[in-house]
Amino acid sequence: MSIKAVLFDLDDTLFDHLASAKAGLQAFTRHLGLAPSNDLAGDWFTIERANYDRFLAKELTFQEQRRERLRQFLPLAGYAAPAGEEDLNELFAVYLECYERSWQAFPDAGPCLQALRDGGVLTAVISNGNHAQQQAKLRNIGLESALDAIFTSESIGHTKPMPEAFLKPCEALSVLPVHALYVGDNFRVDIEGARNAGLQAVHLQRGGTPERGTLQNLKELILLMSATAVPRA
Repeated sequence: MSIKAVLFDLDDTLFDHLASAKAGLQAFTRHLGLAPSNDLAGDWFTIERANYDRFLAKELTFQEQRRERLRQFLPLAGYAAPAGEEDLNELFAVYLECYERSWQAFPDAGPCLQALRDGGVLTAVISNGNHAQQQAKLRNIGLESALDAIFTSESIGHTKPMPEAFLKPCEALSVLPVHALYVGDNFRVDIEGARNAGLQAVHLQRGGTPERGTLQNLKELILLMSATAVPRA
């Protein structure tokens, strides 16, 4: 089956969110006068994930989930959380500045997108998240110009793994789902979601154990695209 469009997840697929967030958190904790630690980092990411899921479920606004993350994290770090919302917003802005200074793409992301575009394949991102922030990431790390479109749960109105989160981008690109390939790092949200919507999909496992039907990096995607079919196992 020919592939006319390759659609990507963003965080931890094209954009190295984990490395960026770790570097940003280290700078933020030092700003607070605290010593960075693996335990604090673990707490931060657990809290981030739980509250971001609440945002995606529309239980919290985007800004509310940021404030809630600080309310839960700061006491664990031995730091008194500000009581007022504006004070929390200002403190989160400090973390955000540290995080944004650390934004980085994976080294293979740009060359992969360019190779696909050179081969006449449409490229796009489908990401669960705030549209302005995800677009800013792509612009800042130099990938925006290599994409034909950027779709987010905020702009689409549906979150992955809902079928509509994949089908609406295909419709916007005038590509049938069977002619679209989705690449992402989260098997349940990205791969199962895309396949349930009728797209082809391949799991990216950076640094994981090599397995049949998975990619270790995006260089392998270009080799995969040159094959006659995309493995679905």
